Amino acid sequence: MTASHPLYIVQFRPDGFSANSGLEPIARELDAEILPFSPTWSRLQKKSWTLGNVLRQWGIRHYGSTWNALVPWQDEARILRGLPTSSELYPVHFLWGEFAAPKRIAPYHRKGARVVVSVHCSARRWDSVWLRPDGYAQADEVVLTSESQRPFVERHVPADRIRTILHGVVAEYFTPPAMREPRGKFRMFMLGDTERDHQFAAQVAARLPADKFEWRIRTVSHEQSVYAGISCLNLLPRLSEEEMLREYRQADLLAMPMLDSAANNVILESMACGTPVMTNRTGGVPEYVDPAGNFVMSNDRNVDEWVEKLLWLEKNRVVAERLRPATRAWAEKFDWKLIAEQYREMYRQVLARG
Repeated sequence: MTASHPLYIVQFRPDGFSANSGLEPIARELDAEILPFSPTWSRLQKKSWTLGNVLRQWGIRHYGSTWNALVPWQDEARILRGLPTSSELYPVHFLWGEFAAPKRIAPYHRKGARVVVSVHCSARRWDSVWLRPDGYAQADEVVLTSESQRPFVERHVPADRIRTILHGVVAEYFTPPAMREPRGKFRMFMLGDTERDHQFAAQVAARLPADKFEWRIRTVSHEQSVYAGISCLNLLPRLSEEEMLREYRQADLLAMPMLDSAANNVILESMACGTPVMTNRTGGVPEYVDPAGNFVMSNDRNVDEWVEKLLWLEKNRVVAERLRPATRAWAEKFDWKLIAEQYREMYRQVLARG
């Protein structure tokens, strides 16, 4: 941040997130000193599943999050050693609160740090992920990625210590293509597994004519079985960062029904590439997806409604194509360079409270 107020970010990198996805870009944009960590239990589990699981379950019980990645005492001791003891207050930000929210805040305060914790869990899974919210609830500030999370966080955190800062996108990397490939079938893309409604997507896909549609889907292997025998489906292998960018750019539409959502990288990245999004109005979707440049469907998961809309878009391809500039323009509002200013202001206010 500044010479007098350095910023320290505790950085956990979930599997599958590239250097241009997730929260790594905001750490770079803020010129923060990174305190990286990876789950010890995961490395141990590769040698002994039993020992790794014992370590993981211990961490879950200690920190109260089923997604926890910290080893009790060991990881926090290492994080604390990486922080200075200063008479000048400074922020330390745990970017992935579900994976790493400190058990006790007092040791950080004694070093002059003020603790900020971001939370990303969608409302549908809140109670199953946060078994005990005592860690993040003590934080000096809790940052939401969607207003849809607020009712759940306000159970445990005073309203004046909660704020929403929407997720961002690397707008200089996720960009529209210089040239679009010749169109054949109407090409759709879907990526990921968290909160994706693959059961619903399979029902829709089963009714789309394979001679007119190609729905390219990348997800984990245990989700792929729901698509067995559906002819318009193309299940993709693991994608490199460059391959993923190409999929975004060359798709006519990101078609991705959701069970719930707080922030969603895939939606932001697709829009930044100029590719319109078709999804349902759930969770934080209204905060991130502009209906003027995308297709926001009702949340009642009506297969007929989706099929009818997709058949119409295939016949009227110019509609989605003409939306691409507006879709990109909307996504530019989420450029991490702009979002970073909201983070800086938040840190200033937290430090001003003392």
